[in-house]
Amino acid sequence: MSFYLAIVSPLDSPLFELSFTSSKPSQGSSSTSSTSSFPSWSTFTATNGSDLGTDGLGTVNNNKVGGTLGLLSGESKTIPEKNRAICQMIAHKSLDSVEEIMESTGNLYLKNIDRHNEWIVSAFIATNVKFILLHDIKNDEGIRLFFLDIWESYVKVLLNPFHTVNTPIRSSAFENKIRASAKRNL
Repeated sequence: MSFYLAIVSPLDSPLFELSFTSSKPSQGSSSTSSTSSFPSWSTFTATNGSDLGTDGLGTVNNNKVGGTLGLLSGESKTIPEKNRAICQMIAHKSLDSVEEIMESTGNLYLKNIDRHNEWIVSAFIATNVKFILLHDIKNDEGIRLFFLDIWESYVKVLLNPFHTVNTPIRSSAFENKIRASAKRNL
């Protein structure tokens, strides 16, 4: 079970992001969970038809992704960096859905607002700051509690007189609180 959390400012700029996995077993509810982690770039193919995760001979290239990805010559990214880019794209793509639903409802917790392949997007709105969570299981109550914990931690960061509003959060204590909440609730 994989998760990606993005906290987005009212100006749609990222304030915090974190990818993590949960070791809890799925609860067997009507979920559409996948047994794998987030899909890697190796599931896509290059323009020449070869698998981008292989070297053309069928052996997996775990360090770098080959093929033409539109990267500048000499520029290459590792597979985890590419997965992060996909998650960022999906989270920011779902911001339009969040704003549409946000206008029509007064709820802070917006469950299952969007879907991209096997990923489900849930959101939590607090003072126009959007908490976006990509997940591959359906656990509405756990996700709601997770969002409430994050909101509490976010408010504590905002109360810090040394933190500037709408700037990226670079606190290891904040990240540790999110990871602890994820262990409890997800």
